[in-house]
Amino acid sequence: MIPRSDKSSEYIGRFAPSPTGPLHLGSIMAAYASYCDAMHNNGQWLVRIEDLDPPREQPGASLSIIKTLKKYGFQFDENIIFQSQNDRQSAYQEALEILEKKFAVYNCSCSRTELKGVEILEHPCRFQSKQPEIEFSVKLKATDEIICFEDMIQGQICKHLLNDCGDVVLKRKEGFYSYQLAVVVDDFYQGVTHVVRGIDLLDSTPWQIYLNELLGFPQLQYSHIPVFVNNQGQKLSKQTFAQTIENENPIETLLFVHNHLKQQPFIEKPKTLEQFWNHAIQHWSLNNVPKISAIKV
Repeated sequence: MIPRSDKSSEYIGRFAPSPTGPLHLGSIMAAYASYCDAMHNNGQWLVRIEDLDPPREQPGASLSIIKTLKKYGFQFDENIIFQSQNDRQSAYQEALEILEKKFAVYNCSCSRTELKGVEILEHPCRFQSKQPEIEFSVKLKATDEIICFEDMIQGQICKHLLNDCGDVVLKRKEGFYSYQLAVVVDDFYQGVTHVVRGIDLLDSTPWQIYLNELLGFPQLQYSHIPVFVNNQGQKLSKQTFAQTIENENPIETLLFVHNHLKQQPFIEKPKTLEQFWNHAIQHWSLNNVPKISAIKV
Protein backbone atom coordinates (compact mmCIF):
# COMPACT_ATOMS: atom_id res chain seq x y z
CA MET A 1 0.00 0.00 0.00
CA ILE A 2 1.29 3.46 -0.87
CA PRO A 3 2.12 5.19 2.46
CA ARG A 4 0.63 8.52 3.40
CA SER A 5 2.37 11.21 5.41
CA ASP A 6 1.00 12.04 8.85
CA LYS A 7 -0.52 15.36 7.74
CA SER A 8 -3.75 16.07 9.61
CA SER A 9 -5.65 19.18 8.62
CA GLU A 10 -9.10 19.99 7.34
CA TYR A 11 -7.46 22.01 4.57
CA ILE A 12 -4.12 21.32 2.92
CA GLY A 13 -3.30 23.19 -0.26
CA ARG A 14 -0.17 23.23 -2.39
CA PHE A 15 1.77 24.99 -5.11
CA ALA A 16 3.67 22.65 -7.42
CA PRO A 17 5.79 24.40 -10.07
CA SER A 18 8.07 22.69 -12.58
CA PRO A 19 11.72 23.89 -12.53
CA THR A 20 11.85 24.71 -16.23
CA GLY A 21 12.73 28.32 -15.46
CA PRO A 22 12.14 31.18 -12.99
CA LEU A 23 8.64 32.11 -11.86
CA HIS A 24 6.67 34.44 -14.12
CA LEU A 25 3.50 36.47 -13.63
CA GLY A 26 1.18 33.53 -14.27
CA SER A 27 3.07 31.39 -11.73
CA ILE A 28 2.73 34.06 -9.06
CA MET A 29 -1.02 34.38 -9.68
CA ALA A 30 -1.47 30.63 -9.21
CA ALA A 31 0.66 30.68 -6.05
CA TYR A 32 -1.18 33.75 -4.72
CA ALA A 33 -4.63 32.21 -5.25
CA SER A 34 -3.81 28.83 -3.71
CA TYR A 35 -1.99 30.46 -0.79
CA CYS A 36 -4.82 32.89 0.01
CA ASP A 37 -7.41 30.14 -0.15
CA ALA A 38 -5.42 27.91 2.21
CA MET A 39 -4.62 30.67 4.71
CA HIS A 40 -8.16 32.10 4.62
CA ASN A 41 -9.44 28.64 5.58
CA ASN A 42 -6.85 28.25 8.38
CA GLY A 43 -5.15 25.52 6.41
CA GLN A 44 -1.64 24.49 5.47
CA TRP A 45 0.12 25.43 2.23
CA LEU A 46 2.84 23.19 0.83
CA VAL A 47 5.38 23.63 -1.94
CA ARG A 48 6.29 20.71 -4.18
CA ILE A 49 8.83 20.81 -7.01
CA GLU A 50 7.63 18.75 -9.97
CA ASP A 51 11.03 17.88 -11.44
CA LEU A 52 9.87 14.95 -13.56
CA ASP A 53 11.30 15.99 -16.91
CA PRO A 54 15.11 16.39 -16.70
CA PRO A 55 15.61 17.39 -20.38
CA ARG A 56 13.34 20.44 -19.89
CA GLU A 57 14.65 21.50 -16.48
CA GLN A 58 16.85 24.56 -16.08
CA PRO A 59 19.85 24.39 -13.72
CA GLY A 60 19.22 26.42 -10.59
CA ALA A 61 15.50 26.90 -11.32
CA SER A 62 14.32 25.04 -8.21
CA LEU A 63 16.41 27.23 -5.91
CA SER A 64 15.29 30.34 -7.80
CA ILE A 65 11.62 29.40 -7.36
CA ILE A 66 11.98 28.81 -3.63
CA LYS A 67 13.92 32.08 -3.14
CA THR A 68 11.27 34.04 -5.07
CA LEU A 69 8.42 32.59 -3.00
CA LYS A 70 10.21 33.62 0.18
CA LYS A 71 10.94 37.07 -1.25
CA TYR A 72 7.22 37.51 -1.89
CA GLY A 73 6.33 36.59 1.68
CA PHE A 74 4.81 33.15 1.15
CA GLN A 75 5.00 31.06 4.32
CA PHE A 76 5.45 27.33 3.75
CA ASP A 77 6.87 24.15 5.22
CA GLU A 78 10.63 23.95 4.59
CA ASN A 79 10.33 20.19 3.98
CA ILE A 80 9.78 20.58 0.24
CA ILE A 81 9.14 17.45 -1.79
CA PHE A 82 11.04 16.97 -5.04
CA GLN A 83 9.42 14.43 -7.33
CA SER A 84 12.84 13.19 -8.45
CA GLN A 85 13.47 11.83 -4.92
CA ASN A 86 13.98 8.06 -4.81
CA ASP A 87 11.09 7.51 -2.41
CA ARG A 88 8.71 9.39 -4.71
CA GLN A 89 9.87 7.46 -7.78
CA SER A 90 9.28 4.20 -5.89
CA ALA A 91 5.79 5.37 -4.92
CA TYR A 92 4.91 6.11 -8.56
CA GLN A 93 6.07 2.63 -9.58
CA GLU A 94 4.00 1.06 -6.81
CA ALA A 95 0.93 2.96 -7.99
CA LEU A 96 1.58 1.81 -11.55
CA GLU A 97 1.75 -1.81 -10.40
CA ILE A 98 -1.61 -1.43 -8.65
CA LEU A 99 -3.11 -0.09 -11.86
CA GLU A 100 -1.59 -2.97 -13.84
CA LYS A 101 -3.25 -5.49 -11.53
CA LYS A 102 -6.57 -3.74 -12.17
CA PHE A 103 -5.97 -3.94 -15.95
CA ALA A 104 -6.39 -0.16 -16.05
CA VAL A 105 -3.23 0.47 -18.09
CA TYR A 106 -1.53 -0.92 -21.17
CA ASN A 107 1.91 -0.84 -22.75
CA CYS A 108 2.22 1.17 -25.95
CA SER A 109 5.16 0.96 -28.37
CA CYS A 110 3.41 2.91 -31.15
CA SER A 111 4.70 6.25 -32.38
CA ARG A 112 2.47 9.29 -32.78
CA THR A 113 2.72 8.87 -36.53
CA GLU A 114 1.49 5.28 -36.32
CA LEU A 115 -1.47 6.35 -34.18
CA LYS A 116 -2.47 9.28 -36.38
CA GLY A 117 -6.08 8.80 -37.47
CA VAL A 118 -6.51 5.62 -35.41
CA GLU A 119 -9.71 5.50 -33.34
CA ILE A 120 -9.01 5.01 -29.64
CA LEU A 121 -10.95 1.75 -29.42
CA GLU A 122 -9.00 0.44 -32.42
CA HIS A 123 -5.61 1.19 -30.83
CA PRO A 124 -3.64 -2.05 -31.42
CA CYS A 125 -1.67 -1.86 -28.16
CA ARG A 126 -4.84 -1.66 -26.04
CA PHE A 127 -5.51 -5.36 -26.60
CA GLN A 128 -2.00 -6.78 -26.30
CA SER A 129 -1.13 -8.70 -23.15
CA LYS A 130 2.46 -9.39 -24.18
CA GLN A 131 5.11 -6.82 -23.25
CA PRO A 132 6.61 -5.16 -26.35
CA GLU A 133 10.22 -5.99 -27.20
CA ILE A 134 11.00 -2.35 -28.02
CA GLU A 135 10.71 0.81 -25.90
CA PHE A 136 7.18 1.45 -24.71
CA SER A 137 5.16 3.87 -22.65
CA VAL A 138 2.49 2.93 -20.12
CA LYS A 139 -0.92 4.49 -20.71
CA LEU A 140 -4.06 4.81 -18.64
CA LYS A 141 -6.96 3.13 -20.41
CA ALA A 142 -9.88 5.57 -20.58
CA THR A 143 -13.28 4.01 -19.91
CA ASP A 144 -16.78 4.67 -21.20
CA GLU A 145 -17.93 6.80 -18.27
CA ILE A 146 -18.67 10.40 -17.42
CA ILE A 147 -16.58 12.15 -14.75
CA CYS A 148 -18.33 15.09 -13.07
CA PHE A 149 -17.03 17.43 -10.39
CA GLU A 150 -18.02 20.76 -8.89
CA ASP A 151 -15.35 23.35 -9.56
CA MET A 152 -15.53 26.04 -6.87
CA ILE A 153 -14.98 28.76 -9.49
CA GLN A 154 -16.08 27.41 -12.86
CA GLY A 155 -19.13 25.43 -11.65
CA GLN A 156 -20.04 21.86 -12.55
CA ILE A 157 -17.76 20.21 -15.09
CA CYS A 158 -18.61 16.91 -16.80
CA LYS A 159 -16.33 15.07 -19.22
CA HIS A 160 -16.75 11.75 -20.98
CA LEU A 161 -13.52 9.99 -20.09
CA LEU A 162 -13.23 8.02 -23.33
CA ASN A 163 -14.49 10.58 -25.85
CA ASP A 164 -13.41 13.88 -24.27
CA CYS A 165 -10.19 12.86 -22.51
CA GLY A 166 -8.92 9.64 -24.06
CA ASP A 167 -5.95 7.57 -22.92
CA VAL A 168 -3.04 9.34 -21.25
CA VAL A 169 0.63 8.44 -20.68
CA LEU A 170 1.56 7.56 -17.09
CA LYS A 171 5.15 6.52 -17.79
CA ARG A 172 7.09 7.66 -20.83
CA LYS A 173 9.21 5.50 -23.11
CA GLU A 174 12.33 7.16 -21.65
CA GLY A 175 11.35 5.83 -18.21
CA PHE A 176 10.12 9.14 -16.75
CA TYR A 177 6.85 9.07 -14.80
CA SER A 178 4.23 11.51 -16.04
CA TYR A 179 2.67 14.46 -14.32
CA GLN A 180 -0.77 12.82 -14.28
CA LEU A 181 0.39 9.87 -12.19
CA ALA A 182 2.85 11.71 -9.94
CA VAL A 183 0.46 14.52 -8.99
CA VAL A 184 -2.19 12.05 -7.82
CA VAL A 185 0.26 9.95 -5.79
CA ASP A 186 1.89 12.99 -4.19
CA ASP A 187 -1.36 14.79 -3.39
CA PHE A 188 -2.43 11.65 -1.51
CA TYR A 189 0.96 11.29 0.19
CA GLN A 190 0.95 14.91 1.36
CA GLY A 191 -2.68 14.82 2.47
CA VAL A 192 -3.72 17.55 0.03
CA THR A 193 -7.44 18.29 0.23
CA HIS A 194 -7.87 21.37 -1.99
CA VAL A 195 -6.27 22.28 -5.30
CA VAL A 196 -6.38 25.86 -6.60
CA ARG A 197 -4.61 26.13 -9.94
CA GLY A 198 -4.81 27.56 -13.46
CA ILE A 199 -7.65 26.64 -15.79
CA ASP A 200 -5.08 25.32 -18.27
CA LEU A 201 -5.00 22.21 -16.04
CA LEU A 202 -8.78 21.77 -16.00
CA ASP A 203 -8.65 19.09 -18.70
CA SER A 204 -6.31 17.01 -16.51
CA THR A 205 -8.79 16.87 -13.65
CA PRO A 206 -11.02 14.01 -14.95
CA TRP A 207 -7.96 11.75 -15.37
CA GLN A 208 -6.82 12.63 -11.85
CA ILE A 209 -10.25 11.98 -10.37
CA TYR A 210 -10.35 8.62 -12.16
CA LEU A 211 -6.86 7.71 -10.92
CA ASN A 212 -7.85 8.63 -7.36
CA GLU A 213 -10.82 6.30 -7.74
CA LEU A 214 -8.72 3.42 -9.08
CA LEU A 215 -6.07 3.80 -6.37
CA GLY A 216 -8.60 4.17 -3.55
CA PHE A 217 -7.52 7.72 -2.70
CA PRO A 218 -9.88 10.44 -1.40
CA GLN A 219 -11.24 12.88 -3.96
CA LEU A 220 -10.04 16.48 -3.80
CA GLN A 221 -11.81 19.83 -4.10
CA TYR A 222 -10.75 21.68 -7.25
CA SER A 223 -10.82 25.39 -8.13
CA HIS A 224 -9.49 26.58 -11.49
CA ILE A 225 -8.59 30.25 -11.86
CA PRO A 226 -8.25 32.06 -15.19
CA VAL A 227 -4.75 32.36 -16.65
CA PHE A 228 -2.87 35.35 -18.00
CA VAL A 229 -2.50 35.40 -21.79
CA ASN A 230 -0.51 37.61 -24.16
CA ASN A 231 -1.79 39.59 -27.13
CA GLN A 232 -1.79 36.45 -29.26
CA GLY A 233 -4.03 34.67 -26.73
CA GLN A 234 -1.21 32.40 -25.58
CA LYS A 235 -0.93 31.50 -21.90
CA LEU A 236 2.02 33.16 -20.18
CA SER A 237 4.59 30.40 -19.75
CA LYS A 238 8.24 29.65 -20.29
CA GLN A 239 7.32 28.28 -23.73
CA THR A 240 5.78 31.63 -24.75
CA PHE A 241 8.77 33.52 -23.32
CA ALA A 242 6.90 34.99 -20.36
CA GLN A 243 9.02 37.60 -18.63
CA THR A 244 10.56 36.62 -15.31
CA ILE A 245 8.98 38.57 -12.43
CA GLU A 246 11.00 41.20 -10.60
CA ASN A 247 12.02 40.41 -7.04
CA GLU A 248 12.83 44.02 -6.19
CA ASN A 249 9.23 45.18 -5.71
CA PRO A 250 7.03 42.16 -4.93
CA ILE A 251 4.14 44.26 -3.59
CA GLU A 252 3.53 45.75 -7.06
CA THR A 253 3.33 42.28 -8.63
CA LEU A 254 1.09 40.94 -5.87
CA LEU A 255 -1.25 43.93 -6.18
CA PHE A 256 -1.43 43.31 -9.92
CA VAL A 257 -2.65 39.70 -9.53
CA HIS A 258 -4.84 40.65 -6.54
CA ASN A 259 -6.68 43.24 -8.63
CA HIS A 260 -6.99 41.03 -11.72
CA LEU A 261 -8.62 38.31 -9.61
CA LYS A 262 -11.15 40.95 -8.48
CA GLN A 263 -10.36 40.72 -4.78
CA GLN A 264 -11.38 43.43 -2.33
CA PRO A 265 -9.41 46.61 -3.12
CA PHE A 266 -7.03 48.18 -0.64
CA ILE A 267 -8.11 51.52 0.84
CA GLU A 268 -4.45 52.50 0.99
CA LYS A 269 -1.57 50.91 -0.85
CA PRO A 270 0.22 48.49 1.51
CA LYS A 271 3.71 49.54 2.51
CA THR A 272 4.86 46.11 3.63
CA LEU A 273 4.32 42.51 2.59
CA GLU A 274 2.78 41.83 5.99
CA GLN A 275 0.14 44.49 5.35
CA PHE A 276 -0.55 43.09 1.91
CA TRP A 277 -0.96 39.49 3.06
CA ASN A 278 -3.07 40.40 6.10
CA HIS A 279 -5.59 42.15 3.86
CA ALA A 280 -5.42 39.64 0.99
CA ILE A 281 -5.93 36.60 3.22
CA GLN A 282 -8.63 38.15 5.40
CA HIS A 283 -10.73 39.30 2.44
CA TRP A 284 -10.01 36.45 0.03
CA SER A 285 -13.07 35.18 -1.83
CA LEU A 286 -13.28 32.45 -4.47
CA ASN A 287 -16.67 33.89 -5.40
CA ASN A 288 -14.99 37.09 -6.61
CA VAL A 289 -12.62 35.31 -9.00
CA PRO A 290 -13.76 35.90 -12.60
CA LYS A 291 -15.47 32.84 -14.09
CA ILE A 292 -13.52 33.15 -17.31
CA SER A 293 -10.63 31.24 -18.81
CA ALA A 294 -8.20 34.02 -19.73
CA ILE A 295 -7.07 37.50 -18.67
CA LYS A 296 -5.13 39.46 -21.29
CA VAL A 297 -2.07 41.35 -20.05
